[in-house]
Amino acid sequence: MIQKIFIGPGSIDSIDTILDNLKAKTALLITGKNSYNSHSIDQKLSSTLLNMNITKFNDFSVNPKITDAVKGIKLLELIKPDIIIAIGGGSVIDMAKQINILSAQNLDDIENIVQNQNLIQKPGIPLVAIPTTTGTGSESTHFAVTYINKKKYSLAHKYMLPSYCIVDPILSYTMPPKLTASCGMDALTQSVESYWSVNSTEESKRYARESILLIIKNIINAVSGSEEAKNEMALAAHYSGKAINISKTTAPHAISYPLSMYFNISHGHAVALTLGYFFTINSTLENVDIIDKRGKEYLSSNMYELFNLFSKKNGDDCKDFWYKLMHQINLETNISKLGVRTNEDIDKILENVDPNRIRNNPVQIDKKIIKNILKDLQV
Repeated sequence: MIQKIFIGPGSIDSIDTILDNLKAKTALLITGKNSYNSHSIDQKLSSTLLNMNITKFNDFSVNPKITDAVKGIKLLELIKPDIIIAIGGGSVIDMAKQINILSAQNLDDIENIVQNQNLIQKPGIPLVAIPTTTGTGSESTHFAVTYINKKKYSLAHKYMLPSYCIVDPILSYTMPPKLTASCGMDALTQSVESYWSVNSTEESKRYARESILLIIKNIINAVSGSEEAKNEMALAAHYSGKAINISKTTAPHAISYPLSMYFNISHGHAVALTLGYFFTINSTLENVDIIDKRGKEYLSSNMYELFNLFSKKNGDDCKDFWYKLMHQINLETNISKLGVRTNEDIDKILENVDPNRIRNNPVQIDKKIIKNILKDLQV
């Protein structure tokens, strides 16, 4: 599927062209509970949507649950819209993607589709994804995260890539510093993981490389409120999405999901917490099981390329840079202060690590390694 992309300040105006070309008269508008109004997007789109029949849906949690998606599916099937417009952060766009694809299958057991994705045979209706944060790059990926009874699942299918995406950095200007920091580290983590993923390609590494360089240069200024820096961060986040759309994510993402689900740590913050350790783990190649089929020599060279992007010589230097950066943008790195205080807390995380993402890591990762990282982060 070829996605049509509109990117840059003021690109929100392209929604007029999209709706005209589709001759859309009715729309399901999926938004966050508060973000839609706080970004004044309603005012920006009011004239465009004035002559359309619009139904809004925002009845879902930050970490989208399948029960939330079912509510959206019922609404979509009731109103039968011509188009879905998703405006918000990664959770909003993920919710829109899963509502669209799951509804299109016309099957009653929605959970069964999530658990048996070979049942996905049909595309949904046109979907326009409009991010208001600069983090997940969800507008440029063909997958979405959902939870069934607090267990994380990743829905993935080529039909889930939004038909259109509009990346207008102006919509991110009102992001507060903490959200800017968390989202920025999400994009940076995605790009780093994409670079060392066993599924990486030259194309995914090209997107990851551009994203990493943009974020390193701009994240501190973006957190401080610079609109120029936020323009660059929007592009970086989009590139990070394109990178993981090819390569998928690895161990830090695998560990992050229970941190978010059980300890309410924002996704970008959660993925960043452990990533620094993997610069060293993924470049220490003696007496380890290398998963990447391209072998030890390739992985060593690839990690060296990654160190160069950070202007560092080795994994330890990158790790030090990583946690210094987190402190500079006021993201806590001590997980005890974030609620992970006991051995039982660590055990809960270990029990809920995503094995699929772990398998994308270039070297073998076991629970002992993860436990040691978490223990170290408690100090």
